[in-house]
Amino acid sequence: MHVEKPFQVPIFVVAWLLIVKERWTFMPIGRTGGALLMGVVTVVAQTLSPEEAFLAIEYGTLALLWGMMVLVEYLKDDALFDMFINKFFISNKSLTPKKLLWLLSISDGCLSALFTNDTMCIALTKTICYVCTQRGFHPGPQMVAIAMAANLGSAATLIGNPQNAIIAAISGVPFAKFLAFSFIAMGVCLCINTFGLALWYKGDLAENTAFAAAAKEKMAEAGLYGATEGGEAEKTPLVPDGGSAGAEDEFDYAETEGNKIFCFGPFKKDRLQLYFRTSLIFTIFATLACFLADLDIGWTAAGGGVFAMVLDAVINHKAPDRIFARVNWELLVFFSGLFIVIEGLQETEIPGQLLDHVEDIMNVETVGGVCAFTAIITIGCNIFNNVPLTLLVGLAVSDCKVENGVEVCEKFMESIGDTHLAWILLAWVATVSGNLTLMGSVANLIVAEEGKHYFEMSFTYYSKFGFPITIITLYVGAAIICTLYKITGQLD
Repeated sequence: MHVEKPFQVPIFVVAWLLIVKERWTFMPIGRTGGALLMGVVTVVAQTLSPEEAFLAIEYGTLALLWGMMVLVEYLKDDALFDMFINKFFISNKSLTPKKLLWLLSISDGCLSALFTNDTMCIALTKTICYVCTQRGFHPGPQMVAIAMAANLGSAATLIGNPQNAIIAAISGVPFAKFLAFSFIAMGVCLCINTFGLALWYKGDLAENTAFAAAAKEKMAEAGLYGATEGGEAEKTPLVPDGGSAGAEDEFDYAETEGNKIFCFGPFKKDRLQLYFRTSLIFTIFATLACFLADLDIGWTAAGGGVFAMVLDAVINHKAPDRIFARVNWELLVFFSGLFIVIEGLQETEIPGQLLDHVEDIMNVETVGGVCAFTAIITIGCNIFNNVPLTLLVGLAVSDCKVENGVEVCEKFMESIGDTHLAWILLAWVATVSGNLTLMGSVANLIVAEEGKHYFEMSFTYYSKFGFPITIITLYVGAAIICTLYKITGQLD
């Protein structure tokens, strides 16, 4: 194997070690700091020039992530998430453990497709655990459902999770085409997964469980979130960091009572809230319509976020500072550093040469090729993490030839059969493989962390079910995507 710029190999190894674990005791720099550090080292080691490093960053991906984060934060700020959760979960008196499991899985999966898996895990976990504790349900199966449904649901769209956002920026697959094939696979596999959950955790899906009673008493004594004393629930906001309608904020600089909208008004506060809520929902639907119309996905999302800020300023007379304070800027910095490190590794030509060895057996136009593709990507995602693996495979160059004195390179994803099918399968496998174990995705870890005061979801509790059901949903979903691709005439 021929290796160009070998200094980049240890740089990538160190970057990988800093990414796979949030904090190392001897150097608690974190994932974001580690990715940025090794991105700088890539330039210092002259693997990439400063100009090449800037060009390596996929700004369309950053724009997409930023725009969707802004829209989601406005939804939280306007308490729309609170209203949904209160109506369907907190105030729903007809819920049984199994009904809750199905309602939670379906709603979580569908909302994750639009507002990302991590967002829904944060929004739902504490509230659902609270509901379980108050009603005597075991929270364990519901926590597993939140994590797994969020990952499955986010696989349905190009905006559902970070790796899909990367694919949206570099693949050229139309949003509507991706949705048409992935959404059906997601729906079927979400039902399979929920049915499996109901069977596997049958013993925990009972009312008035001993665990829930003990947990409720323990939390009441400790005075923790969601505890009760004398049968009365604490008046604690159920959706963290979401804000509530009319809540004052340290970043709010204008009183909304009696505001004018340009030269019209003044309007009362409740009327202004209605105008803003309606306009925000319209903005979200307009953004989704632009995605379906195959407009540039990054700039469309950023445009949607900016337009929401304009509406907030015009209608509510509020500056967007409170929204900026909640945007996950660390994620954007993390991706910037990671793009540079991965591009540096591509310069060594190692990824392309390694993938050359499996190119023939990963042809996505054959049954054996799809099976091999699914297995190899699943293993890779659980070794390298799904985001770095997606970048490695997506940017890898398989073969270079000199034509008329010019070097022409073919990307690996273009050499394994139909390019669009390969990208859709990569998104599906890279996302769903995160359900394999508790450590498989950030969404899983968020649920475990958010719900730890209610139930310590152990690696074994999750993975004994997660491992077998994920193998099933991975291959069932891939089979559905390929079958639909074939019968719709997409393959020659």
